[in-house]
This record gives sequence, structure tokens and C-alpha cells, in this order.
Amino acid sequence: MIKDVLANPEFILKGNREERKAVRYVKETHLGPKYLVVVYREKASGQKAIITAYFTSDLKRIKGEPIWKA
Repeated sequence: MIKDVLANPEFILKGNREERKAVRYVKETHLGPKYLVVVYREKASGQKAIITAYFTSDLKRIKGEPIWKA
């Protein structure tokens, strides 16, 4: 699921410490429908280093500046 969010996010936010947050709505999780947020950093080689991932139902709680939207 994390790979899918990184490959096809609905939008990406820029965090305070140069990290990125890829967000995508997931209809079926063990918690019900939620947004999956994958926090990562891009290396110079273009690879993504995943920091953490979490589910949320409240988009307002995800901090960051929008930098891309599908």
C-alpha cells in the first residue's frame, strides 16, 4: 500500500524539515476508510527514503505546504 501511495499520490506536501508527505485516500483499511500519509525524503539519486507512514481521517491535521496535486 505504501508503494502505491508513493507511485500514485493524490497530493504531496512539503514538510518543515524538507521531508515530503505523499497522501492518498484508501477506501478499505482495518480502520475503515482513511487517508494514508507516507513521510519520506528524496535522495540526490532520486530514491525515496521512507521515514514513517500513518493513517488519518482528518486532512487538516497534516501539516505542510502543498507542492503537487493530481
